[in-house]
Amino acid sequence: MAKEFTLDLQPLENLIKKSPLAAAAGGKQALDDIKDDWVRQSRDIAPLDSRNLHDQIGGKVEGNGFKSEVVISANAKAKSGTGDFNYAYYIHEQDAGGKQLRHPGTVKKFLDESADERLEEWQRWLEDGIAEALKREGW
Repeated sequence: MAKEFTLDLQPLENLIKKSPLAAAAGGKQALDDIKDDWVRQSRDIAPLDSRNLHDQIGGKVEGNGFKSEVVISANAKAKSGTGDFNYAYYIHEQDAGGKQLRHPGTVKKFLDESADERLEEWQRWLEDGIAEALKREGW
């Protein structure tokens, strides 16, 4: 259940060269904000059959500096007659077996759709976070 996308850092290249440490710190804070927003947005549109799925959507920022990435996952398990059943995977990756969702406003691809709707805004957050960190350093 992975959604990958790349934010374009090319417009920030000259700013980043002025103070790589400040730019990396601003970028890290922006990535933390993006992670929190992505988790929140995913939870808002995830199916609601139980709180388990909602509670098991989480994220982290991995890597260092400009080699950092946001990783969001959902791994909700339930007991079934044949053992543990990962219904987050079943809903998101297997189209919930073709079944309809019960609650309006929820979607099967809750991780993907929440990211697709916010990519442009997250790009601005990253640019603004780096620019603000550089301003604090006097650039």
